[in-house]
Amino acid sequence: MAEEAQALGLALGLGTESSPGTTLVEDSVTRAGASRRRRSPRLERARRQAMSVLFDELGALLPDLPHRACKADIVDGAIAYVRALEDTAAELEAHRAMSAGRSRRARHGGGAAEVVVAGETSCFAVRLRAARPGALTRVLQVFQRHRVPVLATTVSRNGGEAAVTVTTAVVAPAVAGKIEADIISSNA
Repeated sequence: MAEEAQALGLALGLGTESSPGTTLVEDSVTRAGASRRRRSPRLERARRQAMSVLFDELGALLPDLPHRACKADIVDGAIAYVRALEDTAAELEAHRAMSAGRSRRARHGGGAAEVVVAGETSCFAVRLRAARPGALTRVLQVFQRHRVPVLATTVSRNGGEAAVTVTTAVVAPAVAGKIEADIISSNA
């Protein structure tokens, strides 16, 4: 039994040598297994005080936590706060990616074209840089090249961009994809 406990202690790295910051394990093995060397009361008190200071600092960093909270509440609050920060970071990353995409489209002059088919009509929505002359003409020429009759066109301007909505008769999905690609490439 003692040999098994000693072998288990050696297999788990519980020998007499230790790395800094770990406790030493005695060579002698009792019937209950490996026993740890007792720390001096002074070292244990210093360790507890250091842990208490660290928990106090962590508690002070957490909003909405009472001044004197138990350690479990501090840990739970820290976990909840980290999750909230991760969610906020994800939202900000998504916002930054959308802003970067918007500014990149504005610099390069093209925008995404969206196609919506409802009932007997198809609707193409395109964002264009308003500063480029002839952009609307190029959009309408795409429909002419694909021989798709245009029923209505709406143009609205907001700042440096123009939003063009073109309503047509129902268009097959393959043709709608080609029109969308042509609109994007002609205004890039």
